[in-house]
Amino acid sequence: MKKGFKHASAAALFIAAIIIVSAVSNRDAESESEGPAQPLFFSHKIHAGENQIPCEYCHSYVAVSAKPGIPSLQKCMGCHTHIPGKDEFYEDGAVKINFQSEINKLKGYWDKKTPIPWVKVHYVAEHARFKHKPHIRRGIDCSACHGQVENMHVVKRVHKIEMGWCVTCHEENAKDENELTRLKDCLTCHY
Repeated sequence: MKKGFKHASAAALFIAAIIIVSAVSNRDAESESEGPAQPLFFSHKIHAGENQIPCEYCHSYVAVSAKPGIPSLQKCMGCHTHIPGKDEFYEDGAVKINFQSEINKLKGYWDKKTPIPWVKVHYVAEHARFKHKPHIRRGIDCSACHGQVENMHVVKRVHKIEMGWCVTCHEENAKDENELTRLKDCLTCHY
């Protein structure tokens, strides 16, 4: 009886592990194909695409900090105090946005003095160090890592930003052997 119980327990643990791995894989696949649900429907397609607002305008810390920075409510309201939005729907295929409704949500956060709880889309593992500044200085476009966000309503991951992907980019973009040696040194990203 004990032997049968052990086999049943092991089988149950194995099945549970498969379910968990499957759920995590499906969650990652969903977030990469659709992007996460955000508290406001902020369209990069409208802001960065149609209105051609440069990435650095909203992500103003990108060249000076390890983190690019999410725009403050004050920055958002700097525009949306004057651009209140119409009570109309913007339609783009299956995407419908009620401008006034979304801007009213933004104003609600402003009135409550509460930051918007955005869901992070891009991240680098904690054991790696990444700075945007040398990449910007080198002239690498934001889209190289983040994709064509100016064509996305909801930002999604287009690349799994992991060591192998970064090393391949370093190999492809090194100017010469000396730079390649430096870029492939472990201490370039792990310090």
